[in-house]
Amino acid sequence: MKKNILVFLLSLCYAGQGLLAQDQKIYSQFFMNPYVINPAYAGSTGYTTVFGVHRQQWMGLEGAPAYSHISFSTPLENNISFGAMAFNNNENAIKTSGAKVTGGYLLEIDRKQFIRFGMSIGGGYTNYDVDAGVDPTLLALSNTSFLMADIGVSYYYENFNVALSVPNLIGRNVVDANAFSDIKVEPYKDLTLQANYRHFVNRDLSIEPHLIYRFSVENLSQYEAAVIAHIGHVVWAGLNYRQDYGAGALFGIKIQEKGAIGFAYEYGKSELDGATSGTFEVSLGLQIGDKKKNQRQAVSFIHNFKKSKHEKSKSSSRSQYLAQQRAKAAEQRRVQQAAAAAAAATAATAAQAEQQTTATTATETADQTTTTAAATTEGAQATVVSETLDHDTPLEHRTTDKGVWEIGATYIQTRADSSKTKELKWHDALTDTPDHAELPPNTHRRIPGNILELPAGHHVIAGEFDSYEEAEDYSDKIFEMGFHGSLVGHLESLEDKKYVVVVHKGATMGIAKEEQERWSKRKNLNHVYILNVVE
Repeated sequence: MKKNILVFLLSLCYAGQGLLAQDQKIYSQFFMNPYVINPAYAGSTGYTTVFGVHRQQWMGLEGAPAYSHISFSTPLENNISFGAMAFNNNENAIKTSGAKVTGGYLLEIDRKQFIRFGMSIGGGYTNYDVDAGVDPTLLALSNTSFLMADIGVSYYYENFNVALSVPNLIGRNVVDANAFSDIKVEPYKDLTLQANYRHFVNRDLSIEPHLIYRFSVENLSQYEAAVIAHIGHVVWAGLNYRQDYGAGALFGIKIQEKGAIGFAYEYGKSELDGATSGTFEVSLGLQIGDKKKNQRQAVSFIHNFKKSKHEKSKSSSRSQYLAQQRAKAAEQRRVQQAAAAAAAATAATAAQAEQQTTATTATETADQTTTTAAATTEGAQATVVSETLDHDTPLEHRTTDKGVWEIGATYIQTRADSSKTKELKWHDALTDTPDHAELPPNTHRRIPGNILELPAGHHVIAGEFDSYEEAEDYSDKIFEMGFHGSLVGHLESLEDKKYVVVVHKGATMGIAKEEQERWSKRKNLNHVYILNVVE
């Protein structure tokens, strides 16, 4: 009997402190399914998701509190999401069950940041199974129904997330003598503030620190911290610490990044030290089907890495294919250039032979010797013997009526009579721009060597990156947005970020400008510009 009294009183104590008297849930693995503590996370994974959790407090002690929870959420069209959940709390003599539904909305700010809103409403039922031998005065308690509601907001900036929720918008008492609990809107009494950051060490390791603070006016406020390491695409492990309770160990396994099962064990400080073997919690999550379309602003604990193993393999195959295609195109250009050079050499030889024949014929013609010599002298004075680029005269550039972009370079010409003149020559900027010429803005020379080196052309660029992996990830994001055809390229002559994502290659400057304007109007692709590459 004394043991039952102890468990009952501690259950009431835990209901007042652990649940903060207003059903403010405490789960060690809140990071797996944050929807449990904040309605703004409904549909935030981008998948139709089902989660379940069971927490057994003070194992080995008969009648100790136990908590179970199951939830469902999914993203819908037009940035709307839907969720539903049910729970059952068993705290010895106090048994509470409830369910609620959630509506959410996603507000996109730009490609890197967005805000989620959510609100839940539902109801529950509390049953008091009190033995008269414990305390006869408790027999006055009756079974109680109640309403509940909560609201929340979550802000994301790249891999950082901070959220605030009001878990008990409609307040209630855990112990109530009324058949229906009074409705009291109390948005200021309980708040939950949480933050986390996902750091990708490499493609197979990421670290997630989490911090949560549960504020209460009527009960003790409490903070909790956890650090999780995702190892490969298979397991995670970590530690947590809860104020005035103690530390715990966390461990989980992923199943093809579609499902996950997590375990938590805590041996915290409590009034029952020595009488219990600690607290155990198990969570199970499942992402059903494929990721919903247009869910680019989604964050999933199960699919933690930017790419799954399957996506990495698919991306690698795609990259190899593109590299082969570029190599084939480069070889074709080399063959064409070699053929053109051979044809030019043949033409030059033929012209030289013709000049020699003409000179011999003129010398052998006796009756035209004087006239021919005079003509030869006059022609020699007009012949250009050398030509150099005039670096003092800036380049000019224009787009012809055919949309071809040209560069005008001034040359200093030295003639046979030592006189000098200047001549402006127009060149196709993508083929025969003079070597060492100062190029216009956003124009770079092609430096062969990298298999991904961009060919000459007018490229419409959607982003620049330090590494191939970052560029490939962004190219995949563009693909997921429904904009197919993006490619990853490299340009050695760029000063900093040498990997670029190309969304279009224009045959002329006019076409490139049209495409640049069209892509700039697409949502989340506002930084689009033209990059000109010359040989």
